[in-house]
Amino acid sequence: MTKQLYIIHGYGASPEKHWFPWLKKVMEEKNWKVSVLEMPDSEHPKFDKWLETMRENIKNINEDTYFVAHSLGTITILQYLSEYKNLPRFGGFILVSGFDEGIAGFEELHPFVKEKPDYKKINEKAELRAVVAAKDDHIVPVKLSEKVAEKLNGKFYPVEKGGHFLDREGFTELPLVKEILEENKN
Repeated sequence: MTKQLYIIHGYGASPEKHWFPWLKKVMEEKNWKVSVLEMPDSEHPKFDKWLETMRENIKNINEDTYFVAHSLGTITILQYLSEYKNLPRFGGFILVSGFDEGIAGFEELHPFVKEKPDYKKINEKAELRAVVAAKDDHIVPVKLSEKVAEKLNGKFYPVEKGGHFLDREGFTELPLVKEILEENKN
């Protein structure tokens, strides 16, 4: 069965930024089907519009479905999965610079974290639950990512130096994410 990977970017980003094109390319070379979702108006994100984009673009979640989300995309995918009445078992996800609570200076993102995700439901259905974060992240404090990993009973991958894993910080590739996906395949 072909593995399906959905990549969800964050605030102010697009499918062409950071390490998303690289990850799409390397996973397609391994015969994965990869979709990098274009989240609407990422400079001024609206929670309902981002959820709607996921509902429209993510089809047939199953054991071969994986998600890689960055920053604001991480809480959005958790909220999306939480709204499923009968969430099917699925491959899982890697959250890069994940958070589920408000971040000072980013008040416009608070609607994304107003409700807590249904961690119990997600933990029961997702095989792979990994969170990657840099200890020197200047946008999402590493502690927030670590807390999300704990709530997911997931594996936490702390990186010494990575900042927020942005292209302007030198991140046009993120081999750790590829390695985690490869380790997990059945």
